[in-house]
Amino acid sequence: MVPSTLLIASNALAAQYDTNQHIEFSYTLDCSNPLSYCLERDPFVAHSVFALDQAPSEPQSEELPLYLTISPAKDWQYLKEQTYTILGLSVATVGFMTLLPESITKWDDESKSFSDLGTKWKENVKAGPTWDKDEHILNYIMHPYFGGVYYTAARHSGFDEFESFIYSWTMSTFFWEYGVEAFAEVPSWQDLFITPFFGAMVGEMMFEAEQDIVANGGEVMGSKSMGSFSLFFLNPVGHIHYWVTEAWGGEAEFNFVSTPWFGNQDAATFAMDAGASYDYQFVGAELKIKF
Repeated sequence: MVPSTLLIASNALAAQYDTNQHIEFSYTLDCSNPLSYCLERDPFVAHSVFALDQAPSEPQSEELPLYLTISPAKDWQYLKEQTYTILGLSVATVGFMTLLPESITKWDDESKSFSDLGTKWKENVKAGPTWDKDEHILNYIMHPYFGGVYYTAARHSGFDEFESFIYSWTMSTFFWEYGVEAFAEVPSWQDLFITPFFGAMVGEMMFEAEQDIVANGGEVMGSKSMGSFSLFFLNPVGHIHYWVTEAWGGEAEFNFVSTPWFGNQDAATFAMDAGASYDYQFVGAELKIKF
């Protein structure tokens, strides 16, 4: 009978136990006691606290300017803006080439004259294309490089390899060879072929090299300065366009002008009354920069 009595008593005590009763445990670790085993930090507790309360914020990636990125879609507006920049740089290049000796450019004094430009352009276009005798550095280094510059402008605007080649071919053939340069010399077979075709190959290599430098944090051989110089060399149009439109916080507007005194009739009338000669063959360039 004794075992039965103990069993009934234990069941009665269990029935009286309140399962909803709040019970607190207090535990203090005395690390000063040499018999105690202490860790400087409980790795499990520390990990849970860090994960819940002190989770590090993700580093904010710095937004790159357009000239260092690739547009996810065809950005016609950005390509048009870069084209305007190319127009301005081309006029500046022509002005610089007029200062170079004839042994380099093969432009004689008559070609550098601005009188009767329309007639000279027609004569040069009809006479070409021809096999020119320009310096090798111009035909086989500078022309492919500038073809590559045209090419990378389109690549940054979201166009693929073939479309960028078409843009480079259009700019080098119709804008430069049969456009700007035809005012001074006959179009060249080398320039018509080498600039767009070799320019596309050079341009793709320039484009990939630029992206590698960007992925490397803008460094070349561990140097930020070398990286900045290389990035400018690989995409000068993008950098100059950025400096004018973004870094300066202003706007740039470039226009070709065919009226004397840039359309200022009062100034033209004053000059004519003062005895200045009036030339109907007038071509000028107007660059406005707003800050």
